[in-house]
Amino acid sequence: MEAKFSPRVKDVITFSREEALRLGHDYIGTEHLLLGIIRDGEGAAIQILQAHGIMLDELRKAIESNLKKVNKPVMNVGNIPLVKQAEKALKITYLEAKMFKSDLIGTEHLLLSILKVDDNLASAILNRFNVSYESVRTELEKMNLNPDVRSELPSNTGDDEPEDDGGSF
Repeated sequence: MEAKFSPRVKDVITFSREEALRLGHDYIGTEHLLLGIIRDGEGAAIQILQAHGIMLDELRKAIESNLKKVNKPVMNVGNIPLVKQAEKALKITYLEAKMFKSDLIGTEHLLLSILKVDDNLASAILNRFNVSYESVRTELEKMNLNPDVRSELPSNTGDDEPEDDGGSF
């Protein structure tokens, strides 16, 4: 089984790059990936965060208050590298998708991966909001066991729909 990123995850990655640039950072960290998920505002990861009772604006403020905004322009905007934790989290998404027998990597797998790589700012902030790898996994299992619940949530469009683009992002 070869998993590939959903269109929504591709958007989240693009948004995370834009969030890094907005904050004046010349790198993409897990905190930027989480900001990308929040900015997208839809998908299974958002449903899971909301099921935890999290107000997305509060989560965004918590992340941004822990980041230093840089006022100098990023020199090489065409090539912003991933920090080691973010790179590792993106690699782990394949394993998370595989564990849930999914051919498509969704935002839920990205959220799980961010939490699995626990030595990062995004995980630390999510933990302050009482969101852990296990609590996300439990919520996702509940969603998968009850597909009616998942399909009733309006923000679910996109994560489950493959995009035929030859496998690149």
